[in-house]
Amino acid sequence: MKKLLLISILCLAAVTMNAQLLLNETFNYTTPKLAGVANDPNTSATNNTLGVWYNTGKPADSNSASFSLSDPIYYTNYITSGIGKSVVIDYAGAGANTRIDVVRFLPYASKLIGPGGTGTANYTGNLYYSFMLSVTNAGSYATTTSTEGTDWRDIFLICEGGTEALGNALRGRFFIKQDPTDPYTIHYSISKNTSFSSTLLPTNEGTFPAGQVCLFVIRQSFTTTPSATGTVEVILNPAISNIEPTTGWINGYPSDASAFTGTYGVGIRRRNMSSTANIQIGGIRVAKTWSDVLLGSLTGISQIERNSTNIIATGNTIITPESGSLKVFNLAGTEVLSSKTDGKLTTTLSKGLYLVRFVGIDGKVESNKVEIR
Repeated sequence: MKKLLLISILCLAAVTMNAQLLLNETFNYTTPKLAGVANDPNTSATNNTLGVWYNTGKPADSNSASFSLSDPIYYTNYITSGIGKSVVIDYAGAGANTRIDVVRFLPYASKLIGPGGTGTANYTGNLYYSFMLSVTNAGSYATTTSTEGTDWRDIFLICEGGTEALGNALRGRFFIKQDPTDPYTIHYSISKNTSFSSTLLPTNEGTFPAGQVCLFVIRQSFTTTPSATGTVEVILNPAISNIEPTTGWINGYPSDASAFTGTYGVGIRRRNMSSTANIQIGGIRVAKTWSDVLLGSLTGISQIERNSTNIIATGNTIITPESGSLKVFNLAGTEVLSSKTDGKLTTTLSKGLYLVRFVGIDGKVESNKVEIR
């Protein structure tokens, strides 16, 4: 009874704590592709279906395909680390018409109208977007030729406008590119509207190592005056706490005067990626506060609580509910063990905390954090 009461209290607290959480996307789908709908059937964002990824884009682009889903990625202490799956951004072919955009709408999108918006009162404050990212290779093709290079490519998007056709109202573009002289270094930046190119480089940018799982948080601001200009900034690997950082934010174009006209969804893009490209995105969350985007989620708590009863460790032995296969990662996200199991697997792992991803013989995927003693 006490345990049931405690769980009820925790669930109630989670609901209260996450009242500002707008999206918790772990990509935990059974389909092999992300976009379940070929095209957006309605150009008015306020009338579209929630919880569905649409395969959209400009009519001139080749956007009939969608993204494949792969194993989850891990980032220490992030709420959806190791849960669900990840989206793979890889080879997209040469030339200009190789764009694929997929978009998912936020709930009550018409209520999130910023300066210049119509239909409701202006939304004031910030929106926060967090996601895990692993970039093994970010090679790209030049936009108009088949020459492979290291151009900037936007891969994560804030969809704005509310009444624009999807693919034509994308702001808050998060860009990456591979260093032209050091393939193990990945550059990142963000733009409110304008694209980066070899002739128009970002004012501010940062770097992270290729192959390392990183956590990014984007902050989008809204103000009360319709003609006022908001900002869009990004921060790399912030401390996961309820204290919002005051430093470390990057604004790729601080002088960009484009005003926000509302936010109605998030998007993932693959455009002109070369044959060597290998990028994974996982655990996308959107919230109105810093603490909500990084701390706590009813969906996440329920999932972890459910999984924790099925995967445990006793000493150096990992116990699973049935036969299957498992992978073990350390808290830095590095895979340290991959093996078949009949339900009990004795390991030689060192003492410490690990993340376990288990796939049963029925295809069911479960994950949990365990302690090897």
